[in-house]
Amino acid sequence: MKKIFSILLLMATFAFSADDIAIIKMIEGSPQAKRGEKVISLNIGDKLKNNDIIITNSSSKIGVIFNDGSSLTIGESSFLNIEKFEFKPIEDIYKFSLKLDKGKALFQSGKIGELSPDNFSLKVPDGIIGIRGTKFLVKLN
Repeated sequence: MKKIFSILLLMATFAFSADDIAIIKMIEGSPQAKRGEKVISLNIGDKLKNNDIIITNSSSKIGVIFNDGSSLTIGESSFLNIEKFEFKPIEDIYKFSLKLDKGKALFQSGKIGELSPDNFSLKVPDGIIGIRGTKFLVKLN
């Protein structure tokens, strides 16, 4: 059963292009992403990339699934940077770094949290939180 799940997870990984790291599964309101110098409106099914900055206003939320199976819900009035996401199980490369400048985020770790928990971090204005494979909520004022 474990082998079948691993194979399915790897197959799901290949459904993403080389630059795509996550897919938007839920949207409420009008969240946006800053990608380079452009600000884009987000929709269900859109793919996210490294260094995308997710911006929600007071009436928007977004739910995201990363290609390692991690899930992230970003609440209202939030500003979150997906600094680095690498999930390359064949090469044994795992890296996940987020930066939450304001707002709130609910996170459920996936394969990176399970296989390489030391390589996941969440940066906040006053420091860095090391996550060791779990579900957590962070709320900043």
